[in-house]
This record gives sequence, C-alpha cells and structure tokens, in this order.
Amino acid sequence: MDFSNFWVILLLLAARGCYSQDSPLQSDKVKGVVGKNVTFKTTITSTTDFLSIAWNFNKDKVVPIITFVPSTSTKKINDKYISRISYNVTTFELQLGPLMKEDEGEYILSTVNLKAEQLTGLIHLEVLEPVTDVKISSNVPEAIEFNSTVILTCSAKGSFTYKWLNGSDLLVADGTHTKLNPTTNNELTITEVRRTDLRGPIVCIAENALESGRSAPFNLTVSYGPEKIAVTQTPTNSFLKKGSNLTLTCSADSDPPAQLRWMFNGAELLQKANVTIPNLEEKHSGNYSCVAYNAKTNRNIVSAVASVTVLEALSGTNISSSTSLLISGNSTVNLTCSAAVGKAESVEWLKNSQPLTPSPRVIFSADKKSLTIVQVVKDDVGEYKCQMKNKVNMDEASYKMVINYGPENVKLDGKKDVKFEEDVKISCSAESVPPSMYTWKLNNTVMNFSQAIYVIEKAKVTDSGTYTCKAINPITKMEKETTFKLAVTEVGAVDEGLSGGAIAGIVIAVLVAVIIIACIIKRKRKSGTDIPSPY
Repeated sequence: MDFSNFWVILLLLAARGCYSQDSPLQSDKVKGVVGKNVTFKTTITSTTDFLSIAWNFNKDKVVPIITFVPSTSTKKINDKYISRISYNVTTFELQLGPLMKEDEGEYILSTVNLKAEQLTGLIHLEVLEPVTDVKISSNVPEAIEFNSTVILTCSAKGSFTYKWLNGSDLLVADGTHTKLNPTTNNELTITEVRRTDLRGPIVCIAENALESGRSAPFNLTVSYGPEKIAVTQTPTNSFLKKGSNLTLTCSADSDPPAQLRWMFNGAELLQKANVTIPNLEEKHSGNYSCVAYNAKTNRNIVSAVASVTVLEALSGTNISSSTSLLISGNSTVNLTCSAAVGKAESVEWLKNSQPLTPSPRVIFSADKKSLTIVQVVKDDVGEYKCQMKNKVNMDEASYKMVINYGPENVKLDGKKDVKFEEDVKISCSAESVPPSMYTWKLNNTVMNFSQAIYVIEKAKVTDSGTYTCKAINPITKMEKETTFKLAVTEVGAVDEGLSGGAIAGIVIAVLVAVIIIACIIKRKRKSGTDIPSPY
C-alpha cells in the first residue's frame, strides 16, 4: 500500500468529521500547561486489532501528527512533531510537549479495525499559562497594633485564582476584622491590625486547574507595647546584707524593644535595662521601679515597686558566763549572748541542739539575751547555743557547761572469800566531777594507798578484815565512804569441791565415830575382856 496515499485517505475521513459514537478516547477534554507535557489517553488495549491508527491536530485545518500501521510496524511522523511526541505501541496513547500556546485545539484519533470499520475520537486541549512570580505587597511598611489598617495585595503571572493561608490553615475572612476582595480574592484587608494577625506567616497561592504557585512567606512588623513589664531582683530577698551586691533587671513585651529607665524613690536612677549596685550600704534602702517606653507606639508602662532594705549582718556572736566554777546544788549561773557587729531581732537558746524552755530554775531576760539557771544540778551539763537572728542572717555561739558534783554512789567490788596465796583485786568507784581522790583503811587503820584499785598478791590470813574506801571531790569538798569484808582461808581449810552442807555432814560423822570408839574402849576396861577383832 502506498503509505502517503493511505495518510491522505485518513485525513479526508478526519476532515469529513466521521466520528463514531464509541470513542477510542477516555475523555473529550484535557488541560495542559505551557512548557510541560500532556498525555491523550485511549481505550485501546492492543494496536494489533487495527489496520491503521492516526493522530491529527485540527485547528484552522487538519494537520497530521502520526500514522501507524500495526501489521508492518510502519509509522509516519510529521516533521513538526518528531521531537515533541512519544507514543505507546500497545495503547497508542500520545504524549505531547513541551506545550506551546499554539498547541491548544482539537486532537483527532482515527482508527480502522480488522473488519475495515472506522473508529474515531476527538479531544479538546486547553493550554494554560504557567503560574509564576507570585508575591505579596503591603500598603504600609510598618503597622501599629490597634491603630493601623493593613491591605495586602497578591499578584502573579499566568492564568489562575487566588487563596490565602495563615500558617498552614486556609485564611477565612470574618468580614469585619479581615476582608477579602469579593471579585478576585487577591486583596486582603486587616482592620485594627494585631501582632498575631500577620505572624502565620501569611502566604498567597495563585493556582489553575493543573498547578499552583506560592508567594514567599509574608510577615509584616506590627509595633506594639510596651506591656507585661517585669522586674527581676537578685538576690530576691527584700532585706539584704550590708556589703553585698544587688542586681535589678527590667524587661517588657514590646516591638520595637522598649526604652527602659530605672527610678529610685521617685527620681531617675539610670537609663538601662540592668542595674548593679555593689557593696550595698544603708543609703541604698528604698523603692526601685522600672519605666518602659515605646517610641513607635508612643506608649509607656511602669513596673511594680521593688522594696529593698539594707541591714548589717550579725557576726562575732559570743556567750559570756558569770562564773566559771559551778557546783551542783550551790551555784547560780548567768549566761549573756551578744554580737560584735549587727543588731539582733530575735534570740534563741538551745541545749544539746534542742530548744531550751523556761522553768522555775531556767529564766530568760525580756530580750532573751541573758539566761539564768538557779542552783545548777548535774543534769544541766551540756552544750548551750545562742542563736541571734535578723532579716539577713543568723549567727551563733556555743558554751560548754561543766557542773562539779559528787562523790555519789561509792562502791567497792571484789571477791570476798579467797584462798591462801590467791591474788585479790578490790575496786573502788564513785560518780564525781571532777574524778574523786581515794583513801583506804583496813580494820580502821589508814593504809598508805590512794588509787581506785587495790591489788593483793598472794593473800595471807592477815589480809582478812574490813576494808574502807573513802571518795573525796577536790572541788565540792564532799566525801563519802563504803566498806568491804575480805576473808582469807588457811591452807586445806576449805575444799571448794564440797558444798557447805557436805562439809558439815563430814564433821558430824567424824564426831559420832569418835564417840562410839570412846564408848567401846570404856566398856573394855570395865569387863576386862578383849574384844575380838572383826578381821
């Protein structure tokens, strides 16, 4: 077959408009964008079912694009489309691009099947301009919160419609605070603008059926404030030590940043955000406040007052005693607490880390700086602390109270019955502060010994008797004594292996035996006869 003649026949059929009702195309309309590709989709599942297939373009006249004979795999492509089309051999779908505005028009797919039946379809291509150069402009470079009305205009190149985003959410105008141009939607008006209105950020989208373009995120500076003014004080206490440092910091919510200045007792101190006063003195006591001013909004705000009182810290606290020598039951002591530097607002006394409470014997002065203990007893012994406090610190001093007493509970301990030449240890003890001195007697005879423990090596019978130990306190001048009886048994006199009852039984048996023997001897003498031996 002459391929050129066959092409002419197909063109004539296409020109006559012989389009079948059962179109081989999936749709009759399609859109594309200048510079991009478009695909014309078919309902054909296999080109082998056809004698010929052809694509043609019809605008002012029918122009062939491609003709294909499946049986011979022969194709003819118009020179104008050689570099602009591609096709699917199985479905004969046609891809055209990059598109030009001139490509807009009707595209005809003409087919002849194996039964020589013609099947033709038509699809209209609309070529859209690409969306480019989307941008937002504002009627004002800066805005003042609650004062300014801002108008944002979106512009772009191409064919499209407009919509606006606030952050990631579609911006919906409320008709009062925010309004959109009802015809083109390209103009957004914000009345009495707020700082949060334009911090989405705002984005304009221009779009057509196939593509869209976004503007750069838009943020308009909205001047506001000052507000939420805050003062930070370091350290935070209202009462501060003399010689310490004070730092005051002021901040306020404001755009542009507020101008800050400090006031002291109503008079201007410094024009800066931070104030540091080293080595505080009493003259720095007073009221500090901060004033914030925004030159754009012409508004100002004053902070709450920070009150500061400078006090001298307590130091050199000491406890003095009216007497250093205390005797239980006789002495009364007065303890006085004082600080070398600073003035105390309260005084607290402790004994062995526990609060000391008043009693008939424990008496505090009205300011609690003096403590009197009447007729001290040994239970008053311990560590006494005086804690002096004011609003900036606490200082303390300690005093260890010693009570002299005794001797009490004098005791002698040791073994009372010992064997001949056995070692003996007798201990004398007493409760006493300071420790007691000791003297010893044996049977009321003074011994040349003054230690607490008396040791006898290899006791003799002469060491038996009554021992007396006397305990003497060198401070209280009190003395007490106790006695102890020691018995030293001669050699063999005591068998510690027998009990007292056993020994008594032996003695009685011996006496009975002696009596019986005596009686027998006496009878023998009277009878003059011999007593026969039992052996």
